[in-house]
Amino acid sequence: MDTFAKVELTQDLVESSFPLADLNTLLTSLSDYFEVPITLVTVIEGQWQHLIARHGILADRTPEQDAFCKSLIKHNKSLLVPDTALDENYANNPLVTGEPYIRSYLGVPFRLDGKPIGGVCLIDTKPKNYAERDVHLLETISGLITNILELQKNYSLYLEDQELIRFSPIVLIKWKYNNGLRIRTVSPNIERVIGIDAFHLCSGELHFEDLLTEPSVEKFHFNLQNHLDGLEASEILLEMALDSKQIWIRMITVAHFNHDGRMTSIQAFITENTAQKYTEDKLNETNRQMRLLLEASELGTWDWNIPADINKVNKKWCDMLGIEFEYVETSVNYFRQLIHPADRSHVERDLAKHLQGLTDAYTTSYRMKHADGHWVWIETYGKVVERDNSGRALRLAGTHRDITYRMEAQLQERKQKQLLSFISKAQSAYLKTGDLSKSCREILEELIDIADSQFALIGELEYTAGVPRLFIHAISEMQWNDLSSQLVQRYYDNDLYFTDFNNLFGSVILTGKTVISNERGKHPASKGTPKGHPRISKFLGLPIKLNGELVGMIGLANKFFDYTEEDAKFLQPLVDSLAGLYYAVKLDKERQEAENKLLELAMTDTLSGLPNRRAFMEKAAEVGEISFPYLIGMVDIDNFKSINDTYGHDAGDKAIKLIAYTIKDALRSDDFTARMGGEEFAFVLLDATHGSSSALIETIRESISNLEITLSEEEKIHLTVSIGVKAVLPEMEKMSITAHLNDADKALYEAKHTGKNKVVWFE
Repeated sequence: MDTFAKVELTQDLVESSFPLADLNTLLTSLSDYFEVPITLVTVIEGQWQHLIARHGILADRTPEQDAFCKSLIKHNKSLLVPDTALDENYANNPLVTGEPYIRSYLGVPFRLDGKPIGGVCLIDTKPKNYAERDVHLLETISGLITNILELQKNYSLYLEDQELIRFSPIVLIKWKYNNGLRIRTVSPNIERVIGIDAFHLCSGELHFEDLLTEPSVEKFHFNLQNHLDGLEASEILLEMALDSKQIWIRMITVAHFNHDGRMTSIQAFITENTAQKYTEDKLNETNRQMRLLLEASELGTWDWNIPADINKVNKKWCDMLGIEFEYVETSVNYFRQLIHPADRSHVERDLAKHLQGLTDAYTTSYRMKHADGHWVWIETYGKVVERDNSGRALRLAGTHRDITYRMEAQLQERKQKQLLSFISKAQSAYLKTGDLSKSCREILEELIDIADSQFALIGELEYTAGVPRLFIHAISEMQWNDLSSQLVQRYYDNDLYFTDFNNLFGSVILTGKTVISNERGKHPASKGTPKGHPRISKFLGLPIKLNGELVGMIGLANKFFDYTEEDAKFLQPLVDSLAGLYYAVKLDKERQEAENKLLELAMTDTLSGLPNRRAFMEKAAEVGEISFPYLIGMVDIDNFKSINDTYGHDAGDKAIKLIAYTIKDALRSDDFTARMGGEEFAFVLLDATHGSSSALIETIRESISNLEITLSEEEKIHLTVSIGVKAVLPEMEKMSITAHLNDADKALYEAKHTGKNKVVWFE
């Protein structure tokens, strides 16, 4: 079995493309014989072990990494594990510790083409050993299973072939040859395709040659004689005279020979060919008429005497190129100079091939320069009409046809498709990555190509303090000196902005209009280019607008021909598409800013300006993952209810704000604090211990005790706080942050009930 057939059979096994009921019955018998609850036939395919036949288990596949079967494939030999609990390789396997709780295992490789692809396995849920004869028996059964599967596969393929032939337009006939032809087999579709009874042919009542016209009988016998002489394959066109009609058939015959070289049989593939024959006859007649029409047409003609280098042309040829017939030169070099430089190589290559006899005709298309300076597309058809005795071409004649309109239409259509394609490409790239600059850079080279330009840029207009500047999403990479290299590096860093608009591209920004300049220095805004940039001889600037507002631009430079308004109209779909992308980016930024603002509001206590309880718990949970010590503390304003009741809530609010500021100001930049609600605050000191931070926490308490709120000259409120602190060590990592916070709260409770205005550490 070859590699392709092996892979195909393996895939069919995995996908269960043909019945495996017999295998399941066999596995049931194996289970009874070996007295085990589970028997399997497995195939490893990709990341899975597929159970293509099974007894005693419901699953149809298991992960490849857990499969015992891997060992069978790797070592290509049987595997016996009497007790998996005692085997260090399998004791912790998920199929041992979980369903189906494998305790003993015997597996032999299941092979295709001699190579293992899976296994035939006996599995028990209790320890079990096997004799060597049991292993040999299981190996024999594995070979039988392989044969069964291959026979089932071949039978399926045979049925598929028969079904294919039944609906095929190709008839198969096989003749046996022994001093004469005798039909051995005929495909049953012959009556549908040709209208001949297969039984009459196979029985000998009707000979194939009897159905042919006399000229075709001669062709058939001539073909037979060629096979007898050793020809292996041939193709002939035959006419058949049936009762109701005459038809044409195309017959491919293949001869088979024995070891002595004597022909033993012929196999034929026959298709009905009447319609094709009719079409070919009509085509030949049409070609004859077309040749007559060409002779009478006004096509440009040329006739080249190669040795003398004299090329004679007619007046129509000259009219195509605006050349006076009386003054046309006859040298082939004259005609070569009129051909577009970009087309000369393929024109001369095609011409050389035909002159050498490698092609039947000289056919090519190219551009030639008209007398007024524009280019004309020419289609040439020519042929060598005279050669010398050595085969060297002496004379070449042909015609010219002006196909400019057709070629320009095709070019325009191709560019339209290309434009739509890379607009879609830019949109897809943005949707995939969300990076507008990357999307623009991906289409820049195609933009340059479709616009027939040398350089291009795509920019987006931004305002900083009301001053416009153009952010460059994409620009041709031009590194001619140190300055331009610096600009390119800024470009790579997404930090390239143009702020000087006293030039051509700046004119697009300042006017919001399309700018076209085809003569260097003639446009009012043509002030040269920045240092490090190449010279710009021609320029097209396209404004990108959204709802009438200028949002960016496309700049193109140095087209071979002049830029026109048609170029601007052609590229307008790209301009509109970029405007849409700019708008999408703007909406996305606004949405992100709004989400960030909402998140900030949701996580901030509006009175104190500190993070709220939710923000503190999320941040503290992150701290709970660190592996160095930290402190977590709770702060409560002493006698806060009395302040509210005596002096009013405004005084209470001032106290909260003042204490919040004092705590935050005292902490380090990496530490954080929050208002937990009411008069309670919490803080976390990172990479801190009791010894390193007790002074800082005392300082916070003392600073607050020195605070006072002046209501009037007679009324002043003195503030104090109680603080509970817990030192969290790395070995406490299994405790939740809530548990640590509760411990700090217990210490706070002790501080409140043992005198207030103090710091108590949780022990």
